[in-house]
Amino acid sequence: MAFKLKRNTVAGALGTVGFFAVWEAISSSGLVNNIMLPAPTTIVLSGWELLASGELLRHLGASLWRSLLGFVVGSVLAIAVGVAMAQLPLLNATINPLVQMFRAIPALAFVPLAIFWFGIGELSKVFLIAWGVFFPVWVNTYLGVRDTNPLLGRAAASLGARGWRKFAFVVIPGALPFIIAGLRVSLSVALVLLVASELAGAAFGVGYLIQMSQQVFRVDYMFVGLIVLGIMGVVADFLFEGAIRRLLPWYGAEKSQRGAVGNKKERKLAEPAA
Repeated sequence: MAFKLKRNTVAGALGTVGFFAVWEAISSSGLVNNIMLPAPTTIVLSGWELLASGELLRHLGASLWRSLLGFVVGSVLAIAVGVAMAQLPLLNATINPLVQMFRAIPALAFVPLAIFWFGIGELSKVFLIAWGVFFPVWVNTYLGVRDTNPLLGRAAASLGARGWRKFAFVVIPGALPFIIAGLRVSLSVALVLLVASELAGAAFGVGYLIQMSQQVFRVDYMFVGLIVLGIMGVVADFLFEGAIRRLLPWYGAEKSQRGAVGNKKERKLAEPAA
């Protein structure tokens, strides 16, 4: 298992290095206009220039705050509404058509309306991010709570767990894998809407950096913004997964156990017959 993990890590590193090496070679060969496709070394130098001036940190700080606040607001509302709709059939019948209708509208379509309502300040950006984050988390929460195995509920009831105890110790833990999946998907949604909201109007932010770089024809700065967004996504996903495994040690344990059993069977089959 350790050898396989190490092999995959090395393969991933070689693939990444190879990609940037080919990019560097193409940009430096003269086959393409290196102003339109700057070399990775040029992008790194431009990124260092923005970092040293403090401009990149200002843009990054503004984007992180907006995306985090919008993600938290949208996720909390989505979990509350999803749980309520799954537990209260009358509420579900009342508002489900409206929620489904709004879910079908792309969040990007609300950019002009958000600016009209809230202006180009922080509120419009947080609103857009929260709106886009809401629906993936809501649908996963709703399905997770609704489809909790009824045998678990009956088993808990036979042991005396009813009311809020049954909800807190059976329903929510049973729905957690669905909720976590929705939250993880919404991380990337938050970044997409962050850029869209900042392109529509902002004084700082990674999306604003990309837009202003396009206006002054600094393609290298545009690539710096794009790479920063990619790094934000990777780091956010890594931190999210790490936090989940620390707070919920059992999460993913079944999968690891199945993998260990599978590896044991493979080794057993590979052993020569006596």
